[in-house]
Amino acid sequence: MIFGIWPGVAAADLISLQPLDCPAEDTVRTLDALRQLQGTAREFYVRAYRHFGQGFRPRGTAVDVPSQPGLYAGEGRMIDLVACYQSPVPDPAGFAGFIRRAVRDVAACGGGKVQVGEELNMPAPLDGGCPGAFEAIGDGVAAALDERDRHDAPVLVGVNSAGPPDPAFWNRLAGAVGPHNTRRLDYIGLDAFPDVFQPIPRENLPAAVTYLLRRFRTVTAEAGIPEVTPIHITETGWPTDDQRTESAQAEVLAAVADAVIASDAGVQACEWFGLRDGLTTAAWSARFGILRDDYTPKPAFTALQRLIARTASGGDYSSIDVARPNASHSASSS
Repeated sequence: MIFGIWPGVAAADLISLQPLDCPAEDTVRTLDALRQLQGTAREFYVRAYRHFGQGFRPRGTAVDVPSQPGLYAGEGRMIDLVACYQSPVPDPAGFAGFIRRAVRDVAACGGGKVQVGEELNMPAPLDGGCPGAFEAIGDGVAAALDERDRHDAPVLVGVNSAGPPDPAFWNRLAGAVGPHNTRRLDYIGLDAFPDVFQPIPRENLPAAVTYLLRRFRTVTAEAGIPEVTPIHITETGWPTDDQRTESAQAEVLAAVADAVIASDAGVQACEWFGLRDGLTTAAWSARFGILRDDYTPKPAFTALQRLIARTASGGDYSSIDVARPNASHSASSS
């Protein structure tokens, strides 16, 4: 299992996108926190977001974050670059060029992955609300695979969705990508936030996560994505506020991660959202961090640090080698 996290801070509420006066990113302290969290893990993803177009409304200070993800690459840390489609007019060709640059940039940082689009199944202000989005993602995947192959770059290519899997959405997405490139995807991503938007009794969390992953596998397989294609949990998290305690955050994140690791759905990676609060005095939607905005750790930081260390040392869990694109596909079929 490969773990990862989003280390950026958008100076805005993550739900409403309203601007917030958030403390600036301190790259030195961020890198130190990433090193502590990674520990002895051989590989670790650093998630970053980049936007093509301005969407339907200005993002204000919610700019591409982190602005220089390459600063955090190295020592086994790989860049997971999310290329969001936010064009207010259909522009598949422009997005394809944007994706080619993303692949080259990730390769220049030592490798990692490029996620083509972000939560295409969600309406505006996310990618699904932009005209021509499915066509753009289809062209983007083709461009990413071609650019990766041209340069023999160590870059995985994938797509994702959020929440409970919708068969109609995945059938449409697979149709836009095309059967040939659908079979060539290196992973399929799932953004899942158990117990955040819909409460789940704590004792039911593991079963809920297991059900979600198995359902995701079934729906995507029925849409034509090979069952050997690895699943990546591309975002998961649990925020804190006056009603959601920091100790509860540690318990929930650990329980979700344990369920992901123990699942039989073929999960290859799990990434948290995110490293640091945008503003610790703001509402819960700016407080998903496992660090407070002054970089002091919440209990969840130590809990996840221990979980990663346990997994890196062998523990009871297996790991999948993704040093090369499609490596797990070959291993599974041999």
